[in-house]
Parts: sequence; structure tokens; C-alpha cells
Amino acid sequence: MYNTIEVMDLEIKKAEIKYFKKGSLNSGSAENVKHVKVLPFLSIVQSIEGSYDITLGNGEMQQTGDGGFFVAPAGVQQTIVHHINQTSGRMVCRWIFIDVEINKTYKLDSLYEFPTTLDEPVKKEMNGLFEALFSTDDFWENRSCCYKMIGLLLRLSKRSQSKMNQGVQNAVEYITKNFTQAITVHELSKNSNMSESNFYAVFKRYMGCSPIAYLNHYRLSLAADIMVESDSAISEIARAVGIHDPLYFSKLFKKHFGTSPKEYRSLYRNE
Repeated sequence: MYNTIEVMDLEIKKAEIKYFKKGSLNSGSAENVKHVKVLPFLSIVQSIEGSYDITLGNGEMQQTGDGGFFVAPAGVQQTIVHHINQTSGRMVCRWIFIDVEINKTYKLDSLYEFPTTLDEPVKKEMNGLFEALFSTDDFWENRSCCYKMIGLLLRLSKRSQSKMNQGVQNAVEYITKNFTQAITVHELSKNSNMSESNFYAVFKRYMGCSPIAYLNHYRLSLAADIMVESDSAISEIARAVGIHDPLYFSKLFKKHFGTSPKEYRSLYRNE
């Protein structure tokens, strides 16, 4: 999250992919599974069979439809609901997480606003890039596809006109740097130079959820990623993201992902 008002006339001289990951899912048991998450990366997600209901922050719910895409910026609460294809009875989807740094300073999605869902013929063009991306694990071909996707998104984008509240910006940056530690609203409000009551109201207005809900979304989203990529025990993963009670972690996880940590790991690791 950056105050973008001062970079409206910024010329892009360098764009560097700092992080990239791709994944997929093929499931017959995803109907109405709901995820609430906050990711530290830009997400581009395609529903090949089935569809998504997607809501970003306090925005309106949109639908991808079969073969459709949604784009979600980093640091924004995503509420997504999965729907299986009524003919095949399955949900088949794939996604990339990507972090792009502009001019060694700014996140790409802090400078530009992208459409949440893609229309034809953009959807067809993005599908072609996804087909190329998911057909190879070659490092250079993957990066080439990603830069082409970024170019496509930039053609659809508009410069961000919004000015993030500085106190909220401070709080979000504090959370991303200190999420492994115990964090309170009092601590966040103090760091933002605001009273607790004012900070709480302003944060919720800008981010679409309370400060502690945002913190939990962020922690759980990171935990979900670690869960699929590692063999670490669930309790170890919980501690790694700052939640030291395994039972509380499992309860929160099921609330936000619609399934237990063990079931989530089994579902996505199998895919």
C-alpha cells in the first residue's frame, strides 16, 4: 500500500518480477467453498470449468463465468466463492501470484487499478498466455509469459487516483513486517498516530474489515501457502505466522477457508 498521489506522472523505466508462483485445482467438491484472504501478491486467477464470485474489499460482487479471470491487487481483502461446472460437476482453475516492482520503488498494483474481471477478447488473449505458462516450467519462458501478462494488464489499467490514508498505510506496512509478533489495535493506532476509536473506523472504511480481521486474513493466507509447499506440522505453521494456539488457528482457518487445514493441504497438494 502506497500513497500514489505523488507518482501520477511516473515514467516506468524498470519493472522487475520479485516473486512468482503458479498453481491449479481440479475438484469435484468445491461448490460454495468460500475463502476470505489477504495476499501480499497480485493475483490473476482463471476458472476453466466452474466460476468464481469475487468481491474485493467493500466493492460489489462480480462473477468470472466459465473460462473467466479475476485480478486482485496485493493487500486487499478478497472474498471468493467457488462454483462447480454444472455439466462436468467439477471446479477446474489455475492462478498465478506475482509481485512486480516498478523503478525499484513501487509495487505495480499500487500505481495502477486493474479491472476485477476480464471481458472478451481480453479473456481469450490472457487464456493464451496462461496456456503457454502452464505448459512449461522453464524459468525464462515463465518470466516471458509473466511480462506479457503485465503488459496486457497495463493496457487495461488506469492510473490510481486514490490517496491511501497515511495512518492506514502505516498500519498495513507494520502488519506485513511484524505479523509473526503479537499485534494489538492499540499498538497499530499508536504507530499510525491516531486514537484507537478513530483508527479503527478509518481502517475499516479503507480496507473493508477491522484491523485484527485484516491481520488474521494476512496470517492465514500466508499459512495456506506454506501448508501446500511444506511438510511442516500445522502447529508449526501456525506459530510461523504468529498464531500460537493450534486449536484457535484451526478454528480461524476453517472460518476463512471453509475447510480444515488438513483438508485444505490434502486438496491442494494433490492438485
